[in-house]
Amino acid sequence: MCQRLKNGATPLSLATDKTCRDILQHHKAIYVSITEDPTKLVAAALAHCATLSASKEPLPATALSLRACYFDPCFLWAPPAARSALFAWARDARIAQHVGTTQIFGRLRDDPAGDVLEFFGLALTRTDALHIAQHGSSPEARAWVHAVIVPVILVRAVKFFYINLVHSV
Repeated sequence: MCQRLKNGATPLSLATDKTCRDILQHHKAIYVSITEDPTKLVAAALAHCATLSASKEPLPATALSLRACYFDPCFLWAPPAARSALFAWARDARIAQHVGTTQIFGRLRDDPAGDVLEFFGLALTRTDALHIAQHGSSPEARAWVHAVIVPVILVRAVKFFYINLVHSV
């Protein structure tokens, strides 16, 4: 977005009309905001899950105003630090969606519930896990979180096999 072409032009300077310029300015503002604080993308993802779940309980407003196209599961537009934070959250959220929706987990006291979350390596508290399960447990939200995780798993698997292939030769 901020890169210049050989002639010194930027995407914003090449915008041909007001609508295009507004879209590019909005994207630049979002990109800069997420670069400064990668966790803003995680908060927006949680709000998106709540929207997909049609949660009745209002969530705190996020600092970002993201359009639907920003929630493409690969998040190729986001800076690497924000993608890493989002993918870590999505992994935890996926586990929390499963753990938090089982009846036994809901009946556990805090200590054993914390042990379960610790076993899975979650960086979430029991309250956060239940919050994700409550606000992001619809089939649409579960499918979206799963779609966010799949590319990361595939890239890591390919990287793992490539590294092992190179070292075995």
